[in-house]
Amino acid sequence: MKKTIRIISLLLCISLLLSSCVNKNAVDETTPDEDASNGENITETVNKMGDGRVVLPYNKTDGLNPYFATSYENLYLSKLMYEPLYSTDSTYTATPVVAETISVSDNIATVRLRHGVSCRGSSEIIAEDVVYSFNMAKASHGWSNSLKSVISAQVVGQYAVEFKLEYKDIYVAGKLDFPIVKNGTADGQTSVPTGSGDYYYSEGKLINVISNEKTIALSPIGTNESAENAMNIGETDVFFSDLSDCDYTSVAGTMNDVLLNNMVYLGLNSSRGALTNYIRNAIAAKLDSEKIVLSSYQGHGTAIKLPLNPESDLAGQVIEIKTEGDAVLANDIIDRCGYTGYSGKAKSNGAYTLSLSLIVNKDNKYRVAAAYNIADSLNECGFSVRVQAISYAEYKQRIESGNYDMYVAEIKLDSTMDISDFFKEGSLLSAGIDTNSLVATEYFRYRAGEITPEEYYEIFVEYYPFVPVLFKKGYVATSDDVKLTLKQMPYSLYGGI
Repeated sequence: MKKTIRIISLLLCISLLLSSCVNKNAVDETTPDEDASNGENITETVNKMGDGRVVLPYNKTDGLNPYFATSYENLYLSKLMYEPLYSTDSTYTATPVVAETISVSDNIATVRLRHGVSCRGSSEIIAEDVVYSFNMAKASHGWSNSLKSVISAQVVGQYAVEFKLEYKDIYVAGKLDFPIVKNGTADGQTSVPTGSGDYYYSEGKLINVISNEKTIALSPIGTNESAENAMNIGETDVFFSDLSDCDYTSVAGTMNDVLLNNMVYLGLNSSRGALTNYIRNAIAAKLDSEKIVLSSYQGHGTAIKLPLNPESDLAGQVIEIKTEGDAVLANDIIDRCGYTGYSGKAKSNGAYTLSLSLIVNKDNKYRVAAAYNIADSLNECGFSVRVQAISYAEYKQRIESGNYDMYVAEIKLDSTMDISDFFKEGSLLSAGIDTNSLVATEYFRYRAGEITPEEYYEIFVEYYPFVPVLFKKGYVATSDDVKLTLKQMPYSLYGGI
């Protein structure tokens, strides 16, 4: 039974509820596209007390079509309603779900489907459903980034699909985590597509396909702030924050950290004369990721020096890199590069000085704090680093034009830890990186399976095209009424309900 606080909050707000609640059977006034007639239209139902079981937040401005949803709340709900070809487990390893096998030859990945995967009230999933779902996902907010290197899909049999890849990638299965729905049921933004997940939507609830008695009530919210308020007054049982607003606040219930796949890194402009691979190594050595996590990010992160999530299986296959600062090693490298004199406040080797600028988007206080931390650290061993906290528009323009020495940024990696955009000519992330260098070209050999992860990341730390700093943490809060173990990871928050 929900806590007494929920009843009290409802009594206090009863006049508001009487005037603002939508009738239980009311339908969203937005008319779905005519082409989506095969999908179920979502109804806007306010059932804040649920049915005495689990109540999850539902973003009422977003809808439950996973290809149109943009909110964390609704994208996580879609994981309960739709199965993917592959899911990602706690070690970021791809596990087949709708798929049975995958084979990669050159730039073609062939996926064979499991037979008999049925959608509620519909036929089984076949290849044309997968191709339709891929095309929808490719253009969506939730999956367009991870599918960038997957160019197209085509049917090659009733239970077989070929994916054309930008380059040979033996790790591509981890990218195929988009939801699979029946062909033609997801065209309308307000429609609820037909899928094969554990739950389906009906009148403000998600109902388990095996047991109709097992339901999850949805409580409509509008913003992250209203989602937090709903948790605090007992209207919902789960609240999640990725700390994109850099605002960690205590929320009602049991709070746990979630290690995200958002990597914060130091970008380096290798076209600047001073930033040779040796000096980049000195910067990486002196940078103290542990200190940045504790001070700049107030503990909301995990220190790294490689672009691999520490919880991933790949991280266990590579060399271990010290994440604390190493002033002795940094100074030794700088001295061996001939930087023994001074020009102003910075060390000089006669040709170049270690006087550098470091730009950062002023709108993110965690990254601004990290930039000053990095500058202070480097200044201790002969650098003179000037931090410039600027608007995002100027920040982006300067990176694109190459008008910078260093920058602090954050990128959300997919479950395969793909960093290929750093090595693609014309990509924003490749600005300042020699895409013909060994560290760039060998990356694609690694993805093709021609060299091992250990062999590649040994090359990475020799050249350091950029310096990984940390993986950021968010947090999830659950009420005392939720008696289950959540997979608190960025891809399946509700796995286990």
